[in-house]
Amino acid sequence: MREKRVSVLTACVMCLMALAVGVAGSYAAFAWPNRAVQSKLHEIDDITNRVFVGDIDQEKLADYAATGYVAGLEDKWSYYMTAEEYEEYSLSSEGKTCGIGVSVVSSDKEIRVSEVYDDSPAEKAGVQKGDYILGADDKTTEKDGASEVISAVAGEEGTEVSVTIRKGETGEQKTLAMTRAMVVQRISWGEMLEDQIGYLRIASFHAGAAEQFKAALDGLIEQGARALIIDVRRNGGGRVTELSEALDPLLPEGTVMTLRTREGKETVYSSDAEMIDLPIAVLIDERSISAGEFFPAALQEYGRATLIGTHTTGKGRAQQTFKLSDGSAVNLSEEEYFTPKGVSLAGKGIAPDIEVNLTEEQRKNFYFLEPEEDPQLQKAIEVLK
Repeated sequence: MREKRVSVLTACVMCLMALAVGVAGSYAAFAWPNRAVQSKLHEIDDITNRVFVGDIDQEKLADYAATGYVAGLEDKWSYYMTAEEYEEYSLSSEGKTCGIGVSVVSSDKEIRVSEVYDDSPAEKAGVQKGDYILGADDKTTEKDGASEVISAVAGEEGTEVSVTIRKGETGEQKTLAMTRAMVVQRISWGEMLEDQIGYLRIASFHAGAAEQFKAALDGLIEQGARALIIDVRRNGGGRVTELSEALDPLLPEGTVMTLRTREGKETVYSSDAEMIDLPIAVLIDERSISAGEFFPAALQEYGRATLIGTHTTGKGRAQQTFKLSDGSAVNLSEEEYFTPKGVSLAGKGIAPDIEVNLTEEQRKNFYFLEPEEDPQLQKAIEVLK
């Protein structure tokens, strides 16, 4: 029996009205329904119902309509998320994940573990950084591809999954049964390098980043660190509050960041007078984005750090997420943000004080480089010596 058709206009308008309701607080001046949008959708709806030979999936149609609407804003930092994508995004922004507790890097047919979280199902099963995931349940990277296997590893808390791995060191294959769990992500950590130089990594500025960073910082200072290397390469950003709190112990009293709405209303984040006065080098690259580049920018403007690596992305807008009535969401740029000196990084980013590039092979294996194999890290050590 042929599936019942659903009006294109009905699906589009339902989704876009949900969008309008969700953002009404920030866009009170926006008149809905927008006549240009409504007119265009009426035409498409009329033509589709007269000539289209296929069937229409209402939910998929609504998702595509919303995706197109936000894409029409021509702001690469604003985007639409389906209900499933929003659920995953919400967990990640809270510094959590549900699964076996690993981060991975992948290509079409290969998945390699780049991080194993503490007290996770993967850690308890013996999975280590550098191991390869070959399959999960009935999916394999060879037969189904990496994305299918990654999807098979993910799942609901408390459910079972069978994961086949190849040990990175020995090549031995193992099939491990694990129970998926809610896991706290390791966002920031530290270790002592040569000559009492403390190394601190900040992977993102999601919830928990500042607390983890300050704990790692305090630990290195207790061990007698005489200088610091802070690594924000491949840091995709996160929350301004986390950024501000992480910067506070490193900066003198003053402005950390200013956010400004389209009406001109400003929110200013500041640091207090207490400061850890140690030499600092910050590692940056082309994938340091948003808070991941404002962190080094603030330290640079206060004369507190030498920046080493490559030019950052150049993001100058802050987003807020608005959940829609069906569980989906839109992430919309609602503020511009500025460095302590009032500079926007939009479209220009920040340049390192000392430029050091990685080779293509080093970029490919970024998460698996030993300290002596990382020229950007080695330059930072040289500068701090």
